[in-house]
Amino acid sequence: MRSHPASPQSMIAVIGPPGSGKTTVVTALAAHERVSVFRLREAVRRCPDLLAGLPPSTVPLGWVSDEAVVKVLRGMFLEHRFPTGDEPILLDNFPGTASQLRHLASIATSLGRRLSILELRATAATLAVRVAARRVCRRCGPDRHAPARPAASDPARCARCGGELKRRDTDNPHIHALRLARYQRNRPKIAAAATRLHIPHLVLHAGHCAPVVSRLARHLVAVLTDPAPAYRAASHPGSPK
Repeated sequence: MRSHPASPQSMIAVIGPPGSGKTTVVTALAAHERVSVFRLREAVRRCPDLLAGLPPSTVPLGWVSDEAVVKVLRGMFLEHRFPTGDEPILLDNFPGTASQLRHLASIATSLGRRLSILELRATAATLAVRVAARRVCRRCGPDRHAPARPAASDPARCARCGGELKRRDTDNPHIHALRLARYQRNRPKIAAAATRLHIPHLVLHAGHCAPVVSRLARHLVAVLTDPAPAYRAASHPGSPK
């Protein structure tokens, strides 16, 4: 990944509908590039004290409230609970709302970092197929949300620990439809906020196989981390297909 000693380091928000491959792409990028990865769910799990005193979330589908998001962002980045070296930071599946993007932009400014968005898109049919096939291992790994790799000898077993692979609770068709509708409602507002805040916003059509999407994502991340002014002009992606 290209960098420049005089340029501010990057924070890249990787967003997209459920099943578009956000975690797969971020994991692949982290395996090949010098980056840090931030996941809100991991931050909440690691530092539950950040939510002390807040009432339980009433946000549908289990989302963390915006009030809680602000506390987590400040605690992780401004109180230095999240290690921030000089490498770019990838934010997996965050932000989910325009309000969260505005809070994130404020944090990026405080850190002297340049915020940008990499949005993954895929057709509704592609998303449905991926979500139906996606499995997780509840026995191994720190993140039971992340898709597991099936064993070559038995696709129903985890390649890492041999545990049984199961469908993620949020991947049943009814909940997937609700999550997709929520994303589709919030996505135009996020794009509009990015335009108002002059945040670069690139779109990757993620209908290809995972290795191809990951290679394309590496190229776009290199673009977003390039200090050249031409790359810092915010794009204006159209409506999702």
